[in-house]
Amino acid sequence: MKNNSLTIAGFMSGTSMDGLDCCIAKVDISKNWDFNYEIIATKSFDFSFNVRDKICKNLGETQISNIATLDDFMGKTFLNLSKDFLSSHKFDAISLHGQTIHHRDKVKTIQVGNPFYLASFFKVPVIYNFRQKDIDAGGNGAPLMPFLDWLLFKKCDTNTVAINLGGISNISFIQKKSIKSNVLGFDTGPGMSLIDEYVFKIWKDKCDFNGKYSADGKIEQNLLNHLVDNSSFISAPPPKSTTREDFGTSFINEFLKYFNHLNENNILRTLVKFTSLSLKLNIDRFIKDKYEIDNVIITGGGANHPFLMSDIKKDLDIPQVNIIDYGIESKFKESFLMSVLGYAKIKGIESNMPSVTGSNKSIILGEIYCD
Repeated sequence: MKNNSLTIAGFMSGTSMDGLDCCIAKVDISKNWDFNYEIIATKSFDFSFNVRDKICKNLGETQISNIATLDDFMGKTFLNLSKDFLSSHKFDAISLHGQTIHHRDKVKTIQVGNPFYLASFFKVPVIYNFRQKDIDAGGNGAPLMPFLDWLLFKKCDTNTVAINLGGISNISFIQKKSIKSNVLGFDTGPGMSLIDEYVFKIWKDKCDFNGKYSADGKIEQNLLNHLVDNSSFISAPPPKSTTREDFGTSFINEFLKYFNHLNENNILRTLVKFTSLSLKLNIDRFIKDKYEIDNVIITGGGANHPFLMSDIKKDLDIPQVNIIDYGIESKFKESFLMSVLGYAKIKGIESNMPSVTGSNKSIILGEIYCD
């Protein structure tokens, strides 16, 4: 790897709200967009019930004093979870996404996790607040993943759809031998958000691990039809992004007004199918209508759910490639993205994707906090 490289510790706490993922990676991006990387170490840290509860209670929060309190709390949490792991490695900077608690396309985005604590402890710059500048430029500020997907797959001889199944699902479409301005990408709707939320509501469990609850359920077609027909986001054209504010507790409580009489396992199994179907509908309407798709790459926590993956395989019917072929573990692709975005900020590389977010110009994302 060239001397232009930097080693960046990337932090991601996504819309699944289940923990913090860390990826320490050496990154190099040339002026011609040649991309070289080496993933040095990865580790995940589960959030305690107390941390997750604080996040959940503040989803959609816009009161400045409450945001400041949570911002400080999450900044300390990120440091406490990761300091032993990071202390055994050397790195040039930390790239921190922060926990999203509010997001509205082209209007406002809030990620909490005060960078002061990591910067003061490790004495390195912390890059943060990656979405706001794109919104200031008229964009949605999300999704961020298409930048990494383009770097990874732009030289391929195939048309690739990359799916990230976090709390929210997002996709990137990278045409073979593509240029940056040709990339398509957008959120499609729920990833694991509705599944996890319903499992917690009914069984007080963190997730549907290995499909242990949905295994006993069957798809309720009337409920599935209702979910599709009453989810305007699913059919909305891109550019678009969404959050757990839209596909979370309020969404579940709304449809339960009409379907609470159904078997709980059946409801969960239907939510799994709805998650897959929302992907299919978006891909069919906004990609397949214009382009052929040669393969699909699926990453994120949802890639471990057996019934969701089975549904996606049937619904999409597209050959699948494993991200491990690129030396990346599925679980750590988002935290690796943060390493790459942090590198881009330090090196002055424009990392937003106007064709994805709808922003009016290419810009350098993020801010740098130095102790």
